[in-house]
Amino acid sequence: GKSTLMNALVQEDLCVATRRPQTTRHAIMGVVTTDNCQLCLVDTPGVIENPAYKLQEGMMEAVMGAFHDADVLLVVTDLFSTPIPDDDLFAKVQTSRKPTIVIINKVDLTEKVNPDSEENQEEGRTVTIPEAVAKWRSLLPNAMAILPLSAAEGSDNIGVVALRKILLGGQTNDDENENDDDVPAVLRALGRPIPGMFREGEKTITNNEARALLPLGPPLYSEDTLTDRPERFFASEMIRASLFRTLKKEVPYCCEVRIDAFKEPKPQDKKQVIRMKAVVLVERQSQKGIVVGKGGDQIKKVGMDARKHLQDFFQTQVMLELNVKVEKDWRKNEKRLKEYGYLKPK
Repeated sequence: GKSTLMNALVQEDLCVATRRPQTTRHAIMGVVTTDNCQLCLVDTPGVIENPAYKLQEGMMEAVMGAFHDADVLLVVTDLFSTPIPDDDLFAKVQTSRKPTIVIINKVDLTEKVNPDSEENQEEGRTVTIPEAVAKWRSLLPNAMAILPLSAAEGSDNIGVVALRKILLGGQTNDDENENDDDVPAVLRALGRPIPGMFREGEKTITNNEARALLPLGPPLYSEDTLTDRPERFFASEMIRASLFRTLKKEVPYCCEVRIDAFKEPKPQDKKQVIRMKAVVLVERQSQKGIVVGKGGDQIKKVGMDARKHLQDFFQTQVMLELNVKVEKDWRKNEKRLKEYGYLKPK
C-alpha cells in the first residue's frame, strides 16, 4: 500500500500500484509544493529480508539510501499489523531519533474481516484498528503519531488529508479554509482519538510540532516540479504495471521494460501524438511465450491496457509499439542492473 499512499498524498498516479506485493523496484520521489513549504516524498521498494538475487540487493540499497536521507520516517503497515520483515532495519527504525509516523493502512477492510478465521488467529496479527494502534505503539513508543487511513480511497480520505496536513507543517494552498494552518482541527476530524494514537500524555499534534518537521531552507525543486524522474521512466513503469494487471502469474516479476523511442509531437503537428517503442525483457524463452501469448493475444492486451493509462497520464494520444526480448538472467547480471539503474556504479 506504500505506492497507493504516495499517489494519494501527491494527488497524482506517479507510482505503480497493484494488488501484487513487491512491485516497486526504484525509489520514486513525489514533490508537493505550497506557498510556504516543499515536501519531497520517497516511495521505496518493499523491505526484503533475504535478497535472492542482485536485483533485490539493488532494491534494498534504495531502501537504505532513503532511510538515511529522510528527515521524517513513515512506517506503512496495515490493519493486520504486517511487520517489517528485516529485523536489523526495524531495529534502526526503533532507535532512530528521526520523527516517525506509523500509517495503519487498509482500515476500510475492518467490516470485511472474519476475526475467527484461522489466518487471523496467527500470533501478532491484529484485526481491529485499536488492536493495531496498541501493537505499533508498543513497538514504536516514541512515534509521533499512529494514523489509521485508507489510501485506496484516494486523496480525499480523511486520514490521508490529516497526514498530508502534518507533513506540510499545516501549510496548504487552500485560502478558503479558515483552519488552513490548524493541524489539531484536521486530526479532530478523524474522530475520538484511539488510545495510543499519540505519545503518552499527548492528545494531538500541535501546529508547532508539525512545522518543526520541516527543515528550514530554500526549495530543492521549482514549484511546478512533480517528481525527479523523467517521462520515459513513468512510461516504462506504466507498461510494467500493465504486465502485472494482464498476466496473473509470477512472470511479471521477471520482466523489465525499456523505452527504446519516445517521440513527442511538435506544437505545429496536426495530430498531437506521442510515439513510443518499448521492449519487454524476460529471462527465459518460455517466459517470452507467456508474455506474447497465443497469436500475440497477451502482448496485445498489455499494449491496450498500457496505452489507456499512458494517455490518461500524458493527456494526449499515444501510439505504442511493444516487443518482447529474452535477456537471460538479467536480474542477476550486475552490468545490466547498473545499466537499468538498479545498482549504483562502484
